[in-house]
Formats: sequence, C-alpha cells, structure tokens
Amino acid sequence: MSDALPADVVQAIAISNAQSIGEQPAILANMALANQVLNNNLQQQMLISQQQAMNQLAMATLAKAVSMILSVDSGPGAPAGNVKLALELVASMKQQFVDMQATMQQAAQANLEMTAKAAEQLKAAQVQN
Repeated sequence: MSDALPADVVQAIAISNAQSIGEQPAILANMALANQVLNNNLQQQMLISQQQAMNQLAMATLAKAVSMILSVDSGPGAPAGNVKLALELVASMKQQFVDMQATMQQAAQANLEMTAKAAEQLKAAQVQN
C-alpha cells in the first residue's frame, strides 16, 4: 500500500489552499469593517445615553427654576435671591448644553473619519484580490 496521495488529490488541496490564502485579505478587511461598525454603534449608543441623562438633568433644572420663580412673592418684601438663583441655574444649564453639543460634534466627526478609513481599507483589500 502506498502512502502517497494521488496527484489529483494533491492538486485539489493545493488549489483550495491557494484560494483560501487569496481570500484572506478580503475576509480580514470585512472583519475590520464589521468591528468598526460595531464600535461606531456602541459609541452612538453611549452618546444617546449621555444625551438622555442631560435631558433629564435639564428637565429637573428647569422644573426647579420654574418652581422657584412661581414661589416668589410679588410683594414689596419679595426675595430677589430666588429669581437670581433660578437665572443662574438656567445659565448653567445653557452652558452644559453648549458643552454637550461640542462633544457630540467631535464624536460624530471622529466616527466619520474612522468609517472613511475603514472603507478605504476595505477597498484596498478588495483591489488586492
């Protein structure tokens, strides 16, 4: 009994191995793109969660400011400190929204850049095949 494989089997194995090696860059590029999409998705979910938390904080701050404004007596001895505090709270809330908007714009720009880079890598891998 011979230990050698028939030439047809050897050739079929060699062809299969060559195809696997040739497809590997495209597979890796697709995996990298899928990983990038997953990372973008997770980052967007995190940003939405942060936005929701800021919305809840804004609602609570606004409710407190309205409550303080409505509780102010309009008589001659009315405490002006409550109105001043309410205005400070609203100004602070406005600054937090401005900061949050800048952060979200930076994150969106970073997502666009990473997605474009991943798309370029995928195109380069497909050209190689």
